[in-house]
Amino acid sequence: MDSLKIAEIIVDNKCKETDKIFSYIIPSNMAVDIGHRVIIPFGRGNRKIAGYVVGFTDKIDFDKSKLKSIIKLAEPEPLIPIKIIDLIKWMRNKYLCFYIEAIHAVLPANVRIKTTYYYELIRNSNNEEYREESNIETIVEVLEFLEANGGIASKEELRDSFNDNFLDNALRKLVRLKMIKRKQAVKKTESKKYEKLIYINKDNIDNVSIPTNAKKQIQALEIIKNKPGISITEIKKKHNISTVVIKSLLNKNVISIKEKELYRLIQEESKSGKVNILTTDQLKVIDSIINRFDKGYHILLHGVTGSGKTEVYLRLIERELSIGKQGIVLVPEISLTPQMIRRFVNRFGDTVAVLHSGLSDGEKYDEWRRIREGKAKVAVGARSAIFAPFNNLGIVIIDEEHEHTYKSEIRPKYDAREIAIKRCQLEGCKLLLGSATPSIETYYKAEKEFQNYSLVTLKKRINQKEMPSIEIVDMREELKNGNKNIFSKSLYNAIVEKLDAEEQIILFLNRRGYSTFVSCRNCGYVIKCPYCNISLTYHAKGNYLSCHYCGYSSSNPKYCPSCNSKYIKYFGIGTQKVEDEFKKIFGDINVLRMDADTTTRKNSHKEILDKFRNRNADVLIGTQMIGKGHDFPFVTLVGIISSDTYLNMPDFKAAEKTFQMIIQAGGRAGRAELPGNVIVQTYSPDHYSLKHAILHDYGGFYKDEIRLRKELNYPPFSHIGIIVISSFDKNTAEKNAREAGGILVRYAKGIKDIEVWKPTEAPLSKIKNKFRWQIVLKSKKEEQLLEILKEFNKLNFDKTVFVSMDINPISML
Repeated sequence: MDSLKIAEIIVDNKCKETDKIFSYIIPSNMAVDIGHRVIIPFGRGNRKIAGYVVGFTDKIDFDKSKLKSIIKLAEPEPLIPIKIIDLIKWMRNKYLCFYIEAIHAVLPANVRIKTTYYYELIRNSNNEEYREESNIETIVEVLEFLEANGGIASKEELRDSFNDNFLDNALRKLVRLKMIKRKQAVKKTESKKYEKLIYINKDNIDNVSIPTNAKKQIQALEIIKNKPGISITEIKKKHNISTVVIKSLLNKNVISIKEKELYRLIQEESKSGKVNILTTDQLKVIDSIINRFDKGYHILLHGVTGSGKTEVYLRLIERELSIGKQGIVLVPEISLTPQMIRRFVNRFGDTVAVLHSGLSDGEKYDEWRRIREGKAKVAVGARSAIFAPFNNLGIVIIDEEHEHTYKSEIRPKYDAREIAIKRCQLEGCKLLLGSATPSIETYYKAEKEFQNYSLVTLKKRINQKEMPSIEIVDMREELKNGNKNIFSKSLYNAIVEKLDAEEQIILFLNRRGYSTFVSCRNCGYVIKCPYCNISLTYHAKGNYLSCHYCGYSSSNPKYCPSCNSKYIKYFGIGTQKVEDEFKKIFGDINVLRMDADTTTRKNSHKEILDKFRNRNADVLIGTQMIGKGHDFPFVTLVGIISSDTYLNMPDFKAAEKTFQMIIQAGGRAGRAELPGNVIVQTYSPDHYSLKHAILHDYGGFYKDEIRLRKELNYPPFSHIGIIVISSFDKNTAEKNAREAGGILVRYAKGIKDIEVWKPTEAPLSKIKNKFRWQIVLKSKKEEQLLEILKEFNKLNFDKTVFVSMDINPISML
């Protein structure tokens, strides 16, 4: 027994009780490596499930005779690179998640292994006891179904024909009576796609004569001779050759068919791969970055909008590829991905893989596999692309690093920027973060060269182009002057001027829908979601109300549900309303709208942006997805309909988000030869974020904001933990939150520099029918915060209570 080889395995079972590393014997005839996925027996019933090998040991603290053996390898090669295994272990501690949740985060969803149960008739069973059972009709029908299905059927097949409750009861009784037996199988959910290619069988073609009246067979042979390897799909669709013709040629042995693996994602054909000439500033920045990389720094590239950051990224990736390394490029939004992909594919061809949530499961699996198999050298994508399974990673680049979308809002609540830092430490690669408006926390570290960060700047646009002029319009004055329109006088005049000059316009609003809320003018009643404590948004197209948190929707009432008044009015504005008002005022102008409602179809982001880029529309109206990263040479005016969206939120990052929004959205104007103008409409014209935005003065804004953050002890001077306690019962949520607050105060007693705020109702006090309370913790040291939250995580709450924890959340809501 002393020579036993023991594997340490994480089991694919998501619950607190199984969130640990289990030991299994490695059979003597099995070669197992770290990262392998294996099939193992688990639990008292030895149910077959998947497990992931994360290490080996020769020491266990229990009776070796209790050890079970690995059944088999799920794949011949390790599924997860060893460095990613190290990352998974780190994520579990950092983000207070289960091991398996971290594993699921790094793997595509359809790489999972699914457990399936089959039910098989026992042919020699003559048990008649089943006739005495109460649900005899269902039992007989199940037996008849199995008989008709060859004596065996999967649980899924049975569920398609029977009610779940009746079915489960009948199956349990039949198993107990030994009339059927239950078998378990594990199967992979992923699938490769293949296409069938046709070739001439040269050894036999001269020995077979095709009748002259078999014109389609002769035509097909001619096509295949001219294009060997043509797919069956193409020859059928393009040349109208039927399956019957192909089968006839196969039977004559004059053609052969071979299968070839097909990748589902079809990229645009790359163009010439033209390389832009670098400006003097870009050359200096690249030299500076490389020099600091060599000293082991993580670099923040603070470059103004239009300064050529993307070309810097391309050159740095090119440098890594030239020495056999690989690279990851992250972008914050799906809508930005097509543009970035186009730039990288034009430069690096089919070595570029794409990873983001807009792809189908099959496409994601293919791209992930191309990376894993070494066929792709560069991965471009959103947050999850940070887990791309490269084995020789050289550089990670995070564009628009300030964006909140890099933080996951579901478990594990990871931050892609933190994952990138850890991955760079584990794999010895370089990290570059780029932004025109860096997050306060990142800029603070880079400016002070704290935690291995360093700052590099690009202060001017390419070819000395001017930054767009920014005008602030006080909408309070517009109202005083009798203008109750969405568009201020300044914005109206600018729109008319740009339309006359045949230039393009972007109108930005950080809200979709038609209006913010619907209210009764008679009694003041606001129509709210029945499951969330927030107002419903009115959507003019379809005339319905919807909740943007839980998805609830209802028809728009003609009368007030409270007082039955007919004086229902829409308040606030959304992108649909801006579009309608624009058309009413400016007439028959080609307008595109881009928000979450118009981009539900696959590739819809790309289609809208391509139409605008190709000048099929004069105006683009949209939300944050059009407010960053895009390069439209003919856009000379950006109108920000309201800059107050963030300022009115109870969030310490409100000013930062406002400044970033104005600079980023405004940065879409004047990027080519024509000068750009930005008009910002607001009810808070004196706010310091707007005053610095007018001057494109990030440094000035940073100084004001960092001073305030220090006074209030907010990040980067502290770390924040939020615990949200919720329940479908209001009193239960409050009671458990108050008890939890007392426990946390006891945990924090005696620990220096840690605050535990009293439990309060969350700003969004009800979501999806759950009443929500929150507790905020602040500490100068993240480690102290994690220790307290780890202890708290060990507590067991009633099943009716839901607990969510987050470290340094993107929002205090």
